[in-house]
Order: sequence, then structure tokens, then C-alpha cells
Amino acid sequence: MIELDKNKREALKFIAEYYATAEFNIFQIEKREFGIGLLKKIDARHLAFNNVESFKKYLITNTPLFVSHSTAYYEFPAATPIEKKLWQGGDLVFDLDMHSDSKYDVYQKLETVKQDAIRLVEEFLFPDFGLSKKDIIYVFSGNRGYHVHVRDKNFLELRGDERKEIVDYIRGTGLNYKNFFETDERGRTFGPRPTEQGHRGRFASATIKLLEKEPAKISRVFSKENTRNNFILGIKDGNWSRTSIRDIVDRLHIVADSLSFATVNTDAGVTQDLSKLIRVPNSIHGETGLIAKVVNNLNSFDPLSDAIIGSNETKNIVFVEDVPQIEFANSTYGPFKKDEKKELQLSVALFFVLKGSANFV
Repeated sequence: MIELDKNKREALKFIAEYYATAEFNIFQIEKREFGIGLLKKIDARHLAFNNVESFKKYLITNTPLFVSHSTAYYEFPAATPIEKKLWQGGDLVFDLDMHSDSKYDVYQKLETVKQDAIRLVEEFLFPDFGLSKKDIIYVFSGNRGYHVHVRDKNFLELRGDERKEIVDYIRGTGLNYKNFFETDERGRTFGPRPTEQGHRGRFASATIKLLEKEPAKISRVFSKENTRNNFILGIKDGNWSRTSIRDIVDRLHIVADSLSFATVNTDAGVTQDLSKLIRVPNSIHGETGLIAKVVNNLNSFDPLSDAIIGSNETKNIVFVEDVPQIEFANSTYGPFKKDEKKELQLSVALFFVLKGSANFV
């Protein structure tokens, strides 16, 4: 029997109330392995449920701080050891997180992770892998980032190494832009066109964009409009020789450097691990009290407003450490000092308590 402190026990009451009305749409739930956590994110796993109703009943009567399910589908999801589960394939899942040394600074940077998730889908998964909106599910992690679930039969049976190759491609691992170019017998340089898919097309497009906005970064020669436009026309045809600059390919390292920041830094371990458990969409994250919410419109989504438990109830808390000012639930809170007492909206109070910054009074 796991003994929890008063704060965690109180928090679990509110989480159980949320689960009583929460909606879950877990695809092929009967083939998923589940894991739960109270002291850590996963204290126990190898759980299985035949339907959403039995899953919800479990959450209400045995409320955990964390609940996850497998990205994989199994014939016998509750079996142990894992080999006896009989793997039948799995979703392709990308985990994007913002890391920070500060407990609260990370929440001011969530927009960066959101834009990474959007770029992952719109610049890589859609054009390079032929996926469409119906194949993609965006989920706020409930804390520091987003999970992107790909549910497409063409990826279902990929093994770990194949999934890692996809991550390496998206992250640009080992990418050398000079391999995009070749020189013919007449000394002419040919390279990628902006209409090409993949990293080649991205490189060509990024070069044109830099030439249009900051041409002198490549060479002062391109400050002249005619010279610049002539080179751009060449790039569009794949002919990178329409310039007097002989070391043009070497000079393009500035474009390659900018693209290295434009690739998406997703966690390779999560994507390639065939036995990985990922937070259940629409469940509660036990470190924040926020909902790991399925997001329909990522562009307009604000996690610190749209992923909170909706309740008009308030709770009294006392802070056990100094807390900086934070934008939360469409309002500004703090800064708060240690030993300061406050009556706050339930979702806000729960957030500070689960972050270890306050106690319920």
C-alpha cells in the first residue's frame, strides 16, 4: 500500500472528480497495455482494459497521479514478460519537450515547443511522408510539451531501427548540405530546387529566402538586385552556377547552419521504443494537474488556459517557497513569497501544490 502525504491525497480527490466526467477515445483500448503512477510516473504496468467504461471506473476508484498506455497493440496486453504480449504493431509517436533548469521558466517557453510540433507535422510528416490530417493527433503532454501521434497503417509494423531512421531524418542527423551539389565536366554546379521535397527543397527555399531578406550574409555581390535575381532564377532551375562567386557552395554554410536550428528536436527514445508507454490523452498530469489534452486547433491552443480542470471551486493554500509571476488560467498570478497564504481557483491551487510550491490549508 503506497502512503501519500495529505497534499497528494487531497489532489487525488479533485482528479477523481475530473475523471468522473472526462471523455476518452482510446483507439483499440483492448489491445493496449496501461501503466499507472503515484510516487513516480509509472509504479505499475501490465494493466489492461476491455473498454473505456472499465478504464474510467478504475480511474475513479483507484485514482493515480499518472496514467499511460502503450503506443503498441498487443494480443495479450496484460501478459508478462513482454514477449508473451505478442506485439501486433504500434502507433508512431513523437515526444517534444522543452527542458529548463527553472521550475517555472519552462511555462513561458511552451509556444516554442508548440511551433516545433506544428513544423514537425506541416514541414515533415505531411510533405515528406505523405500523411494527412486524419492520420495525426496532437496531444498536450500536460506539462512541458506535446505528443504527436501518427496512426497510419503504413507505419504500424515499423520496428525500432526503422522508427529511429525517421527521427534521424527529421532531426537532420548526419546531414551534410554539400552532398546536395554536383559539378559537371564544364565546371557548372547543380543542386536542389525549391520545388523538391525533403531537406533538398528546404535548403533551396531557405537560400532564396536569405537572398531576398539578407543577401549580404552570403556575399555583398548579392546586394545588387540584378545579380541576386539572376542567381535566384538559377536556383529555381537547379543551376547554382549563375554567379561569379567560385566558392558559392562553401559560402552556403550559413544556410545549413540556420536549417540545423529548423529541424525538430524530438525524443528519439520515445519514437523507437516499441514497448514505450505514453500519457493517456485527456488524462491528468500528476506534476501539474493539467489535462494532457487532445488538441483540435494547435495554432490557437493555450495550454495554461485550455488544459485546466474547469471548476468554480476555490482552495486555500500556503506557499512553501518563493514563486515567480506566471500567466495561468487567463490571469496573472504572483509573485508569491514563502509562507504567504492565498485563496485561489482550484486548478491554480492544484498546479502550485503538485509543483511542490504550496500546501493545501
